[in-house]
Amino acid sequence: MALFSDYIEIRRSPLIADAYGHHRDWDTYTVVWSGLGAGVPYLRSHKAETPVRETTTNKATIYLPGNIAVDSSDQVAFQDKLWTPEGEPWKWKLGSRQYTMIHVRGVTK
Repeated sequence: MALFSDYIEIRRSPLIADAYGHHRDWDTYTVVWSGLGAGVPYLRSHKAETPVRETTTNKATIYLPGNIAVDSSDQVAFQDKLWTPEGEPWKWKLGSRQYTMIHVRGVTK
């Protein structure tokens, strides 16, 4: 399909425990899905309201072919950035084809 022309990866990492608690070990992630999809970044970015936080939040919608299992703790690699899923993936069928839609957000400094 011509619309699916963006390379996208869904990455998952194990939960590890250390002296500070539990956290994801992103140095040892695994790619649970990779392929061509469609990513649509929003035109607006949201800057933090307080000057203490100098970050910008961007959002996008990712469309993937197939019934893809995406977890809220996964990372999505798209446009040379890492994005975090927001909410549950939305899955739908169009005839015999299946698709997955994910809302994601990325934070830049």
